[in-house]
Amino acid sequence: MSKRIEEEVRKQTYIENVINMIMDGNSSDIEQLGEDDEEEDEEEWSPQAMHDDGSSDSSDEEDYQEESVAQTSTEVEIPTTTQDTIRKESVKANAQRKEYRWRKINYQAPSINFIASVEEGTEDRCDWTPYMYFKQFVTDEMLEETAEQTNLYSVQKEGKSVNTTAKEIEQVLGMYIHMGLVQMSSVRAYWEMAIRLPAVCHVMSRDRFLKLLTVIHFQDNLSVSDDAKKDKLWKLRPWLQKLREQFLYIPPEESHAVDEIMVPFKGKSHLRVYMPAKPHKWGFKMWGRAGQSGFLYDFDICQGAENPDREKSEVGVTGEAVLKMTSTLPAGKNHKVFADNYFTSVPLVQHLKEGGIHYVGTIRMNRMKHCTMDEKELKKNGRGSMDFRVNQENNIVVRWYDNKAVNLISSFVGIEPVGNVKRWDRKSKTHIMVPRPAIVETYNKFMGGVDLLDMLSALYKFSFRSRRWYMYIWWHTVTVAVINAWNLYRRDQKKLNPKKKPVPLQRFQALVGTSLTSTGKAKIRCGRPLSSPEETPTPPRKRLSCSVPLDVRRDGIDHFPIWETRQRCKHCTGNHFSHVYCEKCKGHLCLNKDRNCFCAYHKMK
Repeated sequence: MSKRIEEEVRKQTYIENVINMIMDGNSSDIEQLGEDDEEEDEEEWSPQAMHDDGSSDSSDEEDYQEESVAQTSTEVEIPTTTQDTIRKESVKANAQRKEYRWRKINYQAPSINFIASVEEGTEDRCDWTPYMYFKQFVTDEMLEETAEQTNLYSVQKEGKSVNTTAKEIEQVLGMYIHMGLVQMSSVRAYWEMAIRLPAVCHVMSRDRFLKLLTVIHFQDNLSVSDDAKKDKLWKLRPWLQKLREQFLYIPPEESHAVDEIMVPFKGKSHLRVYMPAKPHKWGFKMWGRAGQSGFLYDFDICQGAENPDREKSEVGVTGEAVLKMTSTLPAGKNHKVFADNYFTSVPLVQHLKEGGIHYVGTIRMNRMKHCTMDEKELKKNGRGSMDFRVNQENNIVVRWYDNKAVNLISSFVGIEPVGNVKRWDRKSKTHIMVPRPAIVETYNKFMGGVDLLDMLSALYKFSFRSRRWYMYIWWHTVTVAVINAWNLYRRDQKKLNPKKKPVPLQRFQALVGTSLTSTGKAKIRCGRPLSSPEETPTPPRKRLSCSVPLDVRRDGIDHFPIWETRQRCKHCTGNHFSHVYCEKCKGHLCLNKDRNCFCAYHKMK
């Protein structure tokens, strides 16, 4: 009996030693102790001690032994849980232990020549129309899937299908684009007799258009798993994913800006945010990466904290958004990324630098430990004064005093060369030249990509009202697709025909809308006939000739000749007149034994 008590005392001593080592925080010693403990347990004692003759101890000793074994097992479990906790704390400590030393030394800018990606297909797009550029991003596959899901959703909702097609969905998009160009007070106003818009009301009846708006759908509600529904945008995810893939297909530019994009919305939604500093204070927040031209390459909808229990990242939540937006950039090309102080941190700059991406951005001073630069001294020296610090990773922080102090951090550009910028001096009431470091000039030049996209998307955008909050995001993606198509068209024109002035966005969007509503579609007469012949308006003697897109002109559908008042031929180079009028193309064309301009005008290449 005494031997067993001694074994239990020794065993208890081992456990206390393990706990004491855990409290000291030495993980390597903990592992070593665990190994020694297991070896000694195997050699010196076992849970069930047996006599040499094979008989067990008395019942009292067995009960005592079982209690001791149960107590030992519960006590041995303590170090495992504590050790895991200590390892997590050590990871956090290692992340916080990394400190940067800032010194005022000469900054050596690295060599960062941009390696442009070989852009394929530019020559193939030399004959593309605006409609083809738009279909580069909104593909036939996306429209077919939308039409299929719309029919399925209408059956689930109302018991019968709306029987829509991809061509009809195209017409809805074309009508939406035309509504953005000519904005009215409500959707129904486009069909009112006094102020109707032919580009909208002649395409589809009002009731049919409003019906489609209520049932447009992108995902089958009944076939989505519970895991997929954890994504708050699961109803729109197929469209967003395919559109993002089409945006990423275009070779990226050298410089990119990462910033927030606000989709205006004041209704009820768990994704709606309030940002008082934005022009549209209420809406959905998106992360976006856009080039200097305003082309949106990558985007993501902000859904709030996805994993609240996850360990806090070194770069922060906004820094992770930058890492996600830049993860789709090709490696080893020396791309440059720009962001404001909402995203910027020193670990983020270093992380991107290790991945071959260079960074410039404004930064808050509370995110730079042990980096002191006296603002009072700069203010005393006046506008144009500057100070800088460089850390051991060759990243530079510059503080430049203009109207107030501005802090910037960079991994590839510093103060030199110092330029000048014109500023208004209140004392002398004249313009003066103020010194400006190169990092400020670079930031101002390339940071406005997302802001340019926001400005372009707000020019010709019609706002529908809907109870389904995700439809606001969908209409915004259609607008962005038009802008990206226009930017791609301008890029191709600059390479293929630099002397030719590109079509402005307004005209480009009008051509896209006309092609979407007319290309490959038969003309449908909408509405009821007028009640009496006297109310029929007299057609004008002279019809206005308007040019239609090439996609409509060559689609081979509904180009019927009618006999009208004699006017000049639209296709002839000579001074020829004709009575033959194409109702779809709205132009007079020769059609006689000497000339067949009607066929030549509509002939496919």
